[in-house]
Amino acid sequence: MLGTMLAEVGSMLVGLALAASLYAGCATLWAIRRADARWADSGRNGVYTAAALLGLALLLLLGAFLGDQFQIRYVALHSGRDVPLYLKASALWAGQEGSLLVWSFLQSFLTALVVGYSSERNRHLVPWASIFLSFLTAFFSAAILFLDDPFVLQSGVPFNGQGLNPLLRHPGMVFHPPAMYLGYVGLAVPYAFALAALMTRRMDGWSSAVRRWTLIAWLFLGLGLVLGARWAYDVLGWGGYWGWDPVENAGLMPWLSSTALLHSMVIQEKRGFGRWWSMVLATLSFVLVLFGTFATRSGLIQSVHAFVRSSLGSYFLAAIALALCGPLALMVSRRTVLAAPGTSLELFSRDGMLVLTLVLLVCVTVSIFIGSVLPTLSGALVGRRFEAGPAWFDRVTGPQFGALVLIMGVCPLLGRTADRLRRAWMRGVPALLGAVSAVVAAALAGFSRPVALVSFAIVGLAAGTAIAELGRDLVRLGVRRKDGFWSALGHWLRRNQRRTSGLLVHTGVILLGLGVLGSRLYPFEADVLLSPGDPVAVGGYTLVHQGLREEVREDRAITLASIDVYRDGKYLTTLAPREDRYLGSDESVAIPALRSGLGEDLYLVLSWWAGSGSVRLRVLINPLIRFVWLGALILLAGGLVALWPSAGTPASTVDRRARPRSGKTYSLHK
Repeated sequence: MLGTMLAEVGSMLVGLALAASLYAGCATLWAIRRADARWADSGRNGVYTAAALLGLALLLLLGAFLGDQFQIRYVALHSGRDVPLYLKASALWAGQEGSLLVWSFLQSFLTALVVGYSSERNRHLVPWASIFLSFLTAFFSAAILFLDDPFVLQSGVPFNGQGLNPLLRHPGMVFHPPAMYLGYVGLAVPYAFALAALMTRRMDGWSSAVRRWTLIAWLFLGLGLVLGARWAYDVLGWGGYWGWDPVENAGLMPWLSSTALLHSMVIQEKRGFGRWWSMVLATLSFVLVLFGTFATRSGLIQSVHAFVRSSLGSYFLAAIALALCGPLALMVSRRTVLAAPGTSLELFSRDGMLVLTLVLLVCVTVSIFIGSVLPTLSGALVGRRFEAGPAWFDRVTGPQFGALVLIMGVCPLLGRTADRLRRAWMRGVPALLGAVSAVVAAALAGFSRPVALVSFAIVGLAAGTAIAELGRDLVRLGVRRKDGFWSALGHWLRRNQRRTSGLLVHTGVILLGLGVLGSRLYPFEADVLLSPGDPVAVGGYTLVHQGLREEVREDRAITLASIDVYRDGKYLTTLAPREDRYLGSDESVAIPALRSGLGEDLYLVLSWWAGSGSVRLRVLINPLIRFVWLGALILLAGGLVALWPSAGTPASTVDRRARPRSGKTYSLHK
């Protein structure tokens, strides 16, 4: 009875939210046409109402999970009585229907924030932006109501549900999906404001007004990607963190394009050109979000992460066409307004390198897109599927990522114009020392392949430049302020927030690149058979199998192998790779065990065992992989520093020049 009531009320709330979103968009559009503040207030209230209704619907679905209301089909498919409480909450987004409801609520909540808390400098753009965001909320609400309703009832009421997918029973899956959704919905904001700027023909200042929104979306997308990579490393048992899976790529592509968008915004704010770049990248980022949703929910791609095939495919394909063609048509019609002022741009300058960075980021994104859809396209065009596996992506994108790291090392050495190129040679000495040191260290550590040495040289050059930049900043601290190092450092951080965040992000990329090089170029893998008590040498380690043991927990039976690990005769640790078999189903998951070190990870997967106690292990050694996680954390820390409120940062010159046009104006705000 309770489940039936929750389902009926939940569906009704989604329908009301759809109506409220449509009303909010139409009322705001009418307010713009009539310059009527009353309709503006009404449209704003519609935005708030839609967010509240979808929030209540989400709470009802959460209550259904926590209360084991299995007459609701979605609850029965993704939960069970033995599922822990925190995993029942995360089951909200375990399936397609619930994830759409979460997405729709986050989209409506973000729209309410944009409408209610926009700054003075983008107030003139908020009405049009709120229209696009409200219609986007209506789009997702309609998808839920008519295509994938999580409140659908089933005829019978089972005593227990099917439980949560074993692969999703990991702490990373509690936070990974909502982080990704926050990044996805966040990228709708720069897209909406770009459309608003095109509609109003007021291009100056829009990018700086939404930079913080873009940065938040970029940060959450990055966090989601890192959590997803760590989940793959901990749970999937193949020893890797990124398999170039199409669903992983669906999150990586908008993150790369939004990275390019942030760089483009810097160019537009500081130098006054790059309007075309910013508009195109804002559109591309949002369209890639829709494409990723379309690809994972339409059956276009096959993946362990993908949702079941549904009727959403054509729905999202139409949305992609509209979201892409509309802004492109506006850009063509506003091409004279988008034209940059007469500013010279030289390749061998800092601005030139920034533009080259944009080009490379777009090229990497396009390459990943081609590799992701290649099997589907080849199957449709020639009748044979050509798979683009990890090796294909490494060959195609590896040189492009290397070029990006090289630019990171070269760009800080250059001035704003090419006539200062000669000074770069003197400032480049630390970079050259970093490159040479990296090559020597890599060769001594056994990384002697030519491609590895060249790659380490590029990483070392970028690291040398970053260290030199940091050293120069510290020297300036001592020269300019005499009231103590820590006081000077705090002052410098407050006054150089963007530079600090940039250094942190670039340092994170350098360390991440170091980890990728070691783990991708020099992996070790072997299958070994161990009998109890017999030592086996593998990859420089000695493994001694001490026996199997069984454990029975509330929802699963666990088989563990106890493996003592030695190196050079010295005991290091005991690892326990295991297999979890979930009771009441045929599902089982091999959970790897690993010993992490700065130089390498030892990674063990239990593949097979016998009643006699013998086991077969898959042994992987991943060199330098810890730098992947360390670099990712530092990169995200750089994003947090950029978001931290700065101490009186002045507005950019572009913003100071921007003035409202004369004539009748309208704002959603009083």
